[in-house]
Amino acid sequence: MQLAIGVTSGMKLEHILKLSAVAEKQGLSRMWIGDDISAPHDVFVSASAILLKFKKLHVGIGVTSPLVRNISTIARAAASLSEIGGHKRFTLGLGVGGLQDLRRLGINATNPRDMLRNATALLNAALKGETVMFIKGNFNLTRYRARYASEHEVPIFFGVRGPKLLSLAGEISDGVILSGPKTYVRKAVSLVHEAIRTSGRSAKNFRFVVWVPTVLVKRSGDLKLVKSTVAFVLADTPREVLELAGLRYDDINEIREVYQKRGIDGASRLITGSLLDEVAIYGDSPKILDEFEMLRESGIHEVVFGPPYGIRPEAAVNELAESWRRYS
Repeated sequence: MQLAIGVTSGMKLEHILKLSAVAEKQGLSRMWIGDDISAPHDVFVSASAILLKFKKLHVGIGVTSPLVRNISTIARAAASLSEIGGHKRFTLGLGVGGLQDLRRLGINATNPRDMLRNATALLNAALKGETVMFIKGNFNLTRYRARYASEHEVPIFFGVRGPKLLSLAGEISDGVILSGPKTYVRKAVSLVHEAIRTSGRSAKNFRFVVWVPTVLVKRSGDLKLVKSTVAFVLADTPREVLELAGLRYDDINEIREVYQKRGIDGASRLITGSLLDEVAIYGDSPKILDEFEMLRESGIHEVVFGPPYGIRPEAAVNELAESWRRYS
């Protein structure tokens, strides 16, 4: 199992590059960049900066949505980043998008399964240099061609959560980025494996990535940070994910309502110890590594640390990375 670092495009590029320097120095596998569509920074620009500056580090988009970005824009960006990064240093992550972000933009994610299936087929064709004709649903491409084929294969991972989309990930994607309560993650792995078997694919090269709130706790302020992060995550967690995790929807809905009315501080006061243990990985380095080991035993190939990492992010990444090297 590999250890990666997670950042978001909402973070300043200077901060992202500092964390990338730590990741490359420590020999970590990859930087995953979440696409914060409400932030002024662009996720593909951040990815290109990392790939240009650091020659060993792999970079993944985790994830961008074809409901928000034009499919031809995604294809051109992926081809460019694949060229910059060289052989398999770039991974494209696709998903529907966060519920709150889509709601703010007035986007209704109807038929997301068909949308992602079509988007994947269109991207694979465009990246091979094929001329694409497709006018249906969310996409309107009339004889679109990316002018040149990508020299390197671009793996496409799905960042999805519901059972139908998890099944689709097992059917057509190269990997899946899982986020959500730990009970849910274990069930999600089984759902994806079942889809891989049903579709007749081999699971040999399929990758399972887990990206959940992970915080190195050194002092009381770090624990407060864990509670705030869990409250934010639960406020954006779909009902079907909560049900798979065995969490009561009414309890989580109360957290969501308080978050909307009184903000993150009010919502974090409703986060119990059992919710913390179910949704986050937190504690000192040995405790976090024990949790990572349990994920490995569940079939996970890569775990993503942060954000928010801890009160002192760079120090937290360094400490956990050094513990990881000794552990592995």
